[in-house]
Amino acid sequence: MLNLNKNNKERLKNKGKEGILFILLIVGVFVACQGALEEGNPFGPSTSTVRIIPTTANVAKAGNQTFTTLGGTAPFIWTLANTAIGNIVAGTGVFTALAIAGTSTVTVTDAVGDTATASVTVIPTLLVIAPGSSTQNVAGDEVFTATLTSGSGLVTATIANDNTSSTYTLPTLAVAAAVVTVTFTLPNGTQGDQTVTITINDTEGGDVGTAKLTIINDGS
Repeated sequence: MLNLNKNNKERLKNKGKEGILFILLIVGVFVACQGALEEGNPFGPSTSTVRIIPTTANVAKAGNQTFTTLGGTAPFIWTLANTAIGNIVAGTGVFTALAIAGTSTVTVTDAVGDTATASVTVIPTLLVIAPGSSTQNVAGDEVFTATLTSGSGLVTATIANDNTSSTYTLPTLAVAAAVVTVTFTLPNGTQGDQTVTITINDTEGGDVGTAKLTIINDGS
């Protein structure tokens, strides 16, 4: 009887030790997992998710936009893909637009390596073009001059007929610095009056403007 009690006591002691070891093992695994998450989570995707608010933003030149996070693990680091259009403060998410229009991707990375992206667009300003519109009844040239705010002084230009079904031959364009010369002929009587739109783009600042040219038919 005495030996039996002694054996039972030994079994109880061993079970108690096993229980303590099991608890210590569970705690160790939990601590290791937490450390892995804090160090970039090498064991797989973390449960942390981060979003950017707003997901898209339009900003005027020289304007500001503050991006914020929803979820994720602080601290956060902000980056901008296209730094030609602006810059972003790495620690705050404040975007400041420069003098060039365009679009870029904003990325935030949180403390455990999760990322999210948003889109920011610096809006082009409207170019002032002189004249803004012109009407001509004699074949020849019309000159349109754009006032640029960027330093390039160079533009590109395109032309399109407002009447997309017209058979009138489009005028030709010649571009020199910020000056666009439109050379045109008169439409014949069956074609009627023609109105074309000249679109001028600033090659550096990304700004854009349009002018109208109405050409009166020759009456034939």
